[in-house]
Amino acid sequence: MIEQQPSLPLSSGSGESVSEADTLLFNTTFVVFDLETTGMRPDGDHILEIGAVKTRGGVELARFNTLIDPGVDISGFITNLTGITNHDVVGKPQIGTVLPQFLKFAEGSVWVAHNARFDIGFIQTNCKALGLPWPAPTVVDTLGLARKVLDRQTVGSFKLGTLARYAKARTTPTHRALDDAAATVDVLYFLIERLGGHNVETLDELTAYSPAVDPRVRKKRSLIDNVSHSPGVYVFKSANGDPLYIGTAVDLRRRLNQYFNGSDPRKRMSEMVMLTESIDTIECVHGFAAEVREARLLSSTRPPYNRQRKEPGRGWYLISNGKADSAKASRLPQGELSIGPFKTRNAALEARDTLGIGDGSFTRIATELRHGGADRIAALIRAVSDAADQSRYRRAAHLRDVTSELILLLDRQQRLASLAAIEEVHAAFPDGCGGWNLAIVRHGKLTASGHCPRGARVAHVIELLAASAETVTPTAAPFRGTTPDELSITWKWLTRDDVYIGPTSSPWASHIEGVGKYREWALRAREAKGA
Repeated sequence: MIEQQPSLPLSSGSGESVSEADTLLFNTTFVVFDLETTGMRPDGDHILEIGAVKTRGGVELARFNTLIDPGVDISGFITNLTGITNHDVVGKPQIGTVLPQFLKFAEGSVWVAHNARFDIGFIQTNCKALGLPWPAPTVVDTLGLARKVLDRQTVGSFKLGTLARYAKARTTPTHRALDDAAATVDVLYFLIERLGGHNVETLDELTAYSPAVDPRVRKKRSLIDNVSHSPGVYVFKSANGDPLYIGTAVDLRRRLNQYFNGSDPRKRMSEMVMLTESIDTIECVHGFAAEVREARLLSSTRPPYNRQRKEPGRGWYLISNGKADSAKASRLPQGELSIGPFKTRNAALEARDTLGIGDGSFTRIATELRHGGADRIAALIRAVSDAADQSRYRRAAHLRDVTSELILLLDRQQRLASLAAIEEVHAAFPDGCGGWNLAIVRHGKLTASGHCPRGARVAHVIELLAASAETVTPTAAPFRGTTPDELSITWKWLTRDDVYIGPTSSPWASHIEGVGKYREWALRAREAKGA
């Protein structure tokens, strides 16, 4: 069964999409809104008025404001508070008419409200009641943000009226939706300006900002003064030049900023930054190239603050033990019939026993598992069911857990080996600006990466790229000498929906009787183990 991908385009497209830079706060479109309601309970009270202001970069773009007929009497308390009477809402549209209009107005924007939990609760409850899909917007709460940014003793309180006066807002809150929304706009930008001194430049940094950052950490931000907004890899280094931590980013400057403004919540990262004396960056053509470069650096340097993928090339394999043709565990693969990699030696030996590999059977079973193995896995699954039918539940659970992990490992090996077997693959994916990012992969290894600008012929550019790509001499190991970690990265990128695959030297295929046939069973079994 061939894994098919879209064919490679012959020329650059003209479509454009939102770029990474569009999440900079200056380019972020906010819809700042406020509600007036008949009470405090979203599940029992009703919306009386919606007021909203759409803004970007401090410039007002549009307004939305309407009273709503709640279908119930308005209490004297609410009238005294808002000035809205029963007479005011006679003949006004009901929420079923207004809410879709508001959702359309706010579409694609970041929602902002003061004490956002209250307003979002009413909108979400009414969406559910009306059968409208919830847009799941990014939400900024100016109340929570003010508590992080401002000193309560200086401000007095965090009520909207108090904050509006402190921020010298152009509109005074009046407990009417549009006035309160307009005042919240000024409070929002006042808070954003205050955060400028903490180098909060993007939406992600705004929503993740924490004031609890050691001043010594903030001070080290000068280490990234000359870093660009390009994709690439960054390396934190100690005083003697040893790598402390390696990471990758689609925007180096934005990602590195997060280590100095409290956006990264990991405590050990603050410790790592304190030990850092320099930061190296390696700019890459695109995110695929950056991830591969990161994997190779992690494999060669093994920095102490990287917990995941710290030893991507290490693992245990089942290989032939020689004359007896049984299996033994080895740190290194030995030829194309090696099975692995397993995380531990015990896992490898347990797999040997589960697969029934004994004297004289390794070559036969390993050959079967190179591409197939569905029948052997089916027998193991039947053994799980038989143990359960016999009320041997502990035995059944153990067999289930071992079998599921074995399926996932063998499926991964077969998938990656199928990619590693292909001599050359050409790939292209959109750069978000009408051009294409390009990659040449040989035996699962990224050998060249490039970019085709909008309007240029992709086929010609990728032909030139292939001519300059690194030569790969494959080994006899299952992955042809490429590390499983790099192969996994390449697999992930090549199977993305937006990636176009060009000519390949041989079909990229997975056998119909491969272990992947039982992947879903294994994933359900893993979930059952967790439960």
